[in-house]
Amino acid sequence: MRIRTTMLAAALLLAACDGDSGGDGTEATAPPVRLEDLCVNSQCGERTVLLDIPGAENLIFSPAGRLFVSSGSGVFEIHKNADGSFRADSISPESCGYTGLAIRGEYLYSSCGDGRFWAARLDAAPRLHLIHTMSGMCIANGTALGADGRIYVVDEPLNVCVPDPKIKRLTIDPADPMKVVNEEVFVQGSPLGLLSLGIGNVLRFPNGLQADGSRFYGTDGGSIFSVDLLADGSAGAVTPILFEVDVHDDLGIAGDGLLLANFLTGRITLISKAGEILQATAPGTFTFPSSVRLGRPPMFESTDILVTETGVLVDQSLPLDHLSLFRRKAR
Repeated sequence: MRIRTTMLAAALLLAACDGDSGGDGTEATAPPVRLEDLCVNSQCGERTVLLDIPGAENLIFSPAGRLFVSSGSGVFEIHKNADGSFRADSISPESCGYTGLAIRGEYLYSSCGDGRFWAARLDAAPRLHLIHTMSGMCIANGTALGADGRIYVVDEPLNVCVPDPKIKRLTIDPADPMKVVNEEVFVQGSPLGLLSLGIGNVLRFPNGLQADGSRFYGTDGGSIFSVDLLADGSAGAVTPILFEVDVHDDLGIAGDGLLLANFLTGRITLISKAGEILQATAPGTFTFPSSVRLGRPPMFESTDILVTETGVLVDQSLPLDHLSLFRRKAR
């Protein structure tokens, strides 16, 4: 449930005018990919809509290549039919504005914007169950598995909430993957933080979050940042690596690079982990992209790019909310 405001977009434009117990937190089982093999621009690639999913939000692949998508209307497992078409099967018992997704061992975890936290065993017919409700959350959003086996969840302070930007950490019971035994703040932001405008390193509008070993990558308005999980379990310094006059939603790991969902301008972008822009699609290629990931076999090639498009946030009845595929054009 990414409830955007024009206030943040306007602030960015103004700034431009002025100047199974877990894992290592990395999607390490993904097929290896070289950045030079990826097509992330409109000259070499093209977008194909696979499915309409109202309020499409985040997406995640399991190590075995199962694809799950969260949305304002539920969480879905995506299947490929014998005729090559795709379908979305709901695995959620109700609608609650599902946002971030993480996989830990044989379990899928999903956050809802209101702070409810769900889990499902990845068996043949997974079904989400409510296992926890996070405290003090405005919009629980980007969700990632850390190298310590804990689940990290961004709190994005928008709308009428008292601003309290942060990244929370949830500890799963080692004996029961369906139980949260501890909740704490990992990174604390501030209502006065200006990272979203490319100034300083204090979180203000954190949104997406991905883990790459002991390093997290995240988005905050126009900024991309990293923060390390230190040996003692604390957070290192928030380190800005890129600023664009845009609003970034979620992001994905792509080998030695990062894929960005440029929500405001309707693009996806490939950057190096040092913040160098390598490729980008034309503006307006997507309708408010919210999440982007490399594909996985057997349904997709490792160089395919899957994108969720949120569409017009205040109206999910319009035919603009999609799960799309961006793939190199046939030669």
